[in-house]
Amino acid sequence: MTALRLAISSLLLTMISRGLAPAQRQPEAQPPAARQPVANEVDTMLRQAREEIRDFEKAGGKKDDPKHPIEKWVQALWTFREKSPRTPETAKATSEAVHLLIHSDRFQEAQARADQIAPDDPAWEGLPQVLFEAASLQKNFTYFFQKLNSVLASATDRKARASLQLSLGRGWRARKDDEKAKASFQAAIDSARDSSSGRQAEMELYELLHLGPGNPAPQFSATAINGSRLSLADYRGKPVVLVFWATH
Repeated sequence: MTALRLAISSLLLTMISRGLAPAQRQPEAQPPAARQPVANEVDTMLRQAREEIRDFEKAGGKKDDPKHPIEKWVQALWTFREKSPRTPETAKATSEAVHLLIHSDRFQEAQARADQIAPDDPAWEGLPQVLFEAASLQKNFTYFFQKLNSVLASATDRKARASLQLSLGRGWRARKDDEKAKASFQAAIDSARDSSSGRQAEMELYELLHLGPGNPAPQFSATAINGSRLSLADYRGKPVVLVFWATH
């Protein structure tokens, strides 16, 4: 029996030295279905917050009123950062808390909240557009550029980087600096072309390059539903009526 134990011990030591030891079970990330209750809770809270804020202001409540319900709801959403950290649901709760502050014209409070969020926080996938909205409403992009560039310098998540670069491109467009906007949009595409921010940056870059006043019309060639071929050259020098339509 002693010889058998020694043989087993020797075999295990050999496996460990060769990296063949049985793998330890790693904790698995929660699947989306398991997180659904938390997602529902965030959505419900956001709906209730918007309704209460709307009713308060509709009844004559001022945005700077100490009794404004915004503080209560922002703090409630912020608690998800401790309750369920670094999840998509918490990222949404965080960015929407800042969003609520912006819609209540509490820009300094929104900035103070944004300053609490680390560059590697998943919330930075949604926050850049919220801060762009704030800068646009204030017509002041000083904090916007400072904050987003600061976060971008340390952010490592490629989707968050794409979101930051997309919003920076929009900021540069608002400042009428198309060259810097083009560079930012291209950077967003390079960071995460397959993300929603990367795809949006691709569209906005195309618009800048091809669809602005004075730019050459984009070349195209396509097959119509009746099988005929269409190209830009076919319509050169002819009046054209463009009909845009979409489904919703």
